Amino acid sequence: MLKLPKLTIGNIKLKNCLMLAPMAGITDLPLRQLAVDGGAGLVFTEMVSATAMVYGDKKTYKLLTTSDKEKNCVAAQIFGTKPEIMSECAKRVQDLGYKIIDINLGCPAKKITKVGAGSRLLANPKQVENVLSAVVKAVSVPVTIKTRIGLLQGQNVAPEIIEIAQNCGIKMVSLHARYAEFAHSGDPDLEAFALACEGAKIPIVANGGIVDIKTAEKFLKIKNCSGLMIGRGAIGNYDIFKQIEYFFDKGQMTPPSTIKTRLRWFRQHAIDSIQYYGKEKGLVVLRKIAPYYIKGLPNACSIRNSFNKITTLEEFDKIFKNLE
Repeated sequence: MLKLPKLTIGNIKLKNCLMLAPMAGITDLPLRQLAVDGGAGLVFTEMVSATAMVYGDKKTYKLLTTSDKEKNCVAAQIFGTKPEIMSECAKRVQDLGYKIIDINLGCPAKKITKVGAGSRLLANPKQVENVLSAVVKAVSVPVTIKTRIGLLQGQNVAPEIIEIAQNCGIKMVSLHARYAEFAHSGDPDLEAFALACEGAKIPIVANGGIVDIKTAEKFLKIKNCSGLMIGRGAIGNYDIFKQIEYFFDKGQMTPPSTIKTRLRWFRQHAIDSIQYYGKEKGLVVLRKIAPYYIKGLPNACSIRNSFNKITTLEEFDKIFKNLE
């Protein structure tokens, strides 16, 4: 039977090899804390603009707020294209107490790629090398990268990027097994992922389309797969980390999360969000997340419309008190 690999990133030994993927506008402090409660061994901040941080943008620094609950299992993800800016940003992140710094080489969003960052960097391997080398030399903590198998279907550049990363001193690569042109749609390309893992001398963590034990197992069967990174499959379903860990440890399935469990997560998210953002903004920022909690509920559309109008926890309870 398959077992979850043990995973060490540089000098950091994780409690397990299961991670929450960084997601822009989603993996803020309140959500990361829920993922830690759900069993994630490592969580990542939202993408942080290196340029914005170097120029002292207050909103950017807010993204890097951490809590005691996650302080030993959180990594900061940064993005940019200029080695000197990226290295300065990395120094500042390290000064904040982060023990792992991650570089984004995979985001397909137009606002990121139009400036040459994110997945667009995959078209310029030399610049990738320049950026990675600069960041690694600037800090003493382990540096990792998150990337894609390539920009366009059939153009698997991951083996080349992984080789560059190894040579630059990168300690782990999380690899989204979809091409950037497909964003988050379609099945992951397991063959391309396997090819990228073949010659790897550092941990390669699988990402893309992992939503349950079955999809997790497909990646774990691949030689040199060192762990799993879960994104949208974990939102509102934070027990997925414990469920996967228990299955590959004990060989037994745990009961699936119930609607009651999901609503309990949702209420805790609301409480934490209000505490983090304040009463006026706390529930407003959850509007983009709400569909993950509400899906499958009776009259889900109506519930979502009602949720989008509330501003207090009391109104939250009024909507959901009869659904459990």
